Amino acid sequence: MTQLALFQKRINDEIPLSRALGIRLLSWDGHALLLDAPLEPNRNHQGTGFGGSVYSVAVTAAWGVTELALADLGLKGSVVVQTGTIDYMDPVDSDFYVICRLPGDEVPDRFRKSLARHGKGRLDLTAEVFCGEPTTEPRGEPVAVFQGRFVVQDARS
Repeated sequence: MTQLALFQKRINDEIPLSRALGIRLLSWDGHALLLDAPLEPNRNHQGTGFGGSVYSVAVTAAWGVTELALADLGLKGSVVVQTGTIDYMDPVDSDFYVICRLPGDEVPDRFRKSLARHGKGRLDLTAEVFCGEPTTEPRGEPVAVFQGRFVVQDARS
């Protein structure tokens, strides 16, 4: 099983909401995580994406980047969201996808050093939500943007 398939199984087992939302992890290249979700189980009374569902899918993408980056460093730890906000620019009117990238496409040195010295660290991430066919190179503007801070504690090899 690939790293992404194992991680998909883990989030489905450990975060039941991810299964209900229909979250599918599509790609992880060590810099960016791409995932998608169908509109149908995530719609509101107006037939567009329910804000709480869109938020949950976006926070899952950013949390996933933190977890996967940690694994790529050969570490395990407890990852939680410390703060998170989302701006909704347009309605989610179709199946949607989220891209979350490491800042500057790499694990920040400050984060890496804090993990090494203290076994903990903070990572600020942005996850962008788009409608349509998933791609790592979207055309057009995101319909929502999540910004959050993730905390890693008890990092160890």
